[in-house]
Amino acid sequence: MKGRAYSPEHERVMTYLRHAEKSKGSVAGPTDLQIKVQADLPSEKRVLEILADLSDARRIQINRQGRRRAITTFADRFDDSDDISARIQARNSTSNPQKSAVCGTMPRSEELGGFARPATTPNNAGNPQKSAVSTRPVAGSKRWPAAKGNPPSVENRSPTELRLDDSYQRSTDNGASKALIKRIATGWDWRMCLPLVVSKRDDGSLWVIDGQHRLAAALLRGDIQFLPCCVGVYGSVADEAAMFVAMNRARKPMNRLDDFHAAIASGDSEAIEITRLITDAGFTVSRKTGSQSWRPGEVAFTSAISKVLRKHGAKVCADALRTMQEAWPGEVLNAGASMFTALTKLAISPPDGFDHDRLFRALRKRTQREWASFLSETKGGGDDRAAQLRQVLLMAYEEETGAGDDR
Repeated sequence: MKGRAYSPEHERVMTYLRHAEKSKGSVAGPTDLQIKVQADLPSEKRVLEILADLSDARRIQINRQGRRRAITTFADRFDDSDDISARIQARNSTSNPQKSAVCGTMPRSEELGGFARPATTPNNAGNPQKSAVSTRPVAGSKRWPAAKGNPPSVENRSPTELRLDDSYQRSTDNGASKALIKRIATGWDWRMCLPLVVSKRDDGSLWVIDGQHRLAAALLRGDIQFLPCCVGVYGSVADEAAMFVAMNRARKPMNRLDDFHAAIASGDSEAIEITRLITDAGFTVSRKTGSQSWRPGEVAFTSAISKVLRKHGAKVCADALRTMQEAWPGEVLNAGASMFTALTKLAISPPDGFDHDRLFRALRKRTQREWASFLSETKGGGDDRAAQLRQVLLMAYEEETGAGDDR
């Protein structure tokens, strides 16, 4: 038996736990100090590490009730999930051998866990045999295409063992990737560390197909001793590259509004504040980024609100949102982000003798769609569009001289 759950320290802990279990029926409430002394370990921290290893290897089960802890031991069995080559054994067979996921050949009668399929027996209509698994018929008669590839192995691997192939991996030598790597390293959370997709080549080397940012973050930290990896054989570098493309095309990234709603659910203070500003103005937060899907009264420009909120505070945001709600009640905010930013720019740097009521009368003379038409020829990003719309609003403001007609 190999792996990180079978070192001499682990065996001393198992010996003590089994001895205590024999005398008590179960190991009820052993303290970390007791285990440290009995197993001759250097620290109680090491005790916790070893217990976690043993639990992961299914050699023990830890049950907790409040502050109390009970440990049950299991008989050892061969299941070295850290080493796919040891776990998937090549079997000599002359009857239709099947290529294993990593090494050697494996007959069809063998499963990954070492269980043989039931022996095939002649069909006897007079004395039908029950299924070894279930007597229930398989639902439907659909024949699925044969599964592609071979089953992978989930392994814990040191970050220093993993390599990247620049022939198909995207470069991380840019500002966005560096910022992402630093963010992952700073907020490292094992609960978010999904297994990296890794290819095991003929020479035994391990190459990351998916997960290079997590790998870079682990190397940057220096204290991440292993990473969970889904290791398989892809045949060639070209096959690795094809899988890399397929995985990235199949992945549906979260759009900015998905991310915003997730931030609300997680209790993010800024997202909650932006939601309050939007709802206080009489709007709701949209779930969709496509303008064709927006409904009257929905706000999709949360990023624009966030930018102004950080620079100029909540009052400027609240005033602009309230003005938009009162000027165009029941309308789709076709140019919402640009109009919001333009209004905040006017509030921050107003012309001499600025009269808000005069601006409001000018706003009311056109619908949201009509205001949006002024931007049809504008090239550039959001800031350029907002600056253009601010100039249009100033022109409309200058033309508005009297009490006006509220449509």
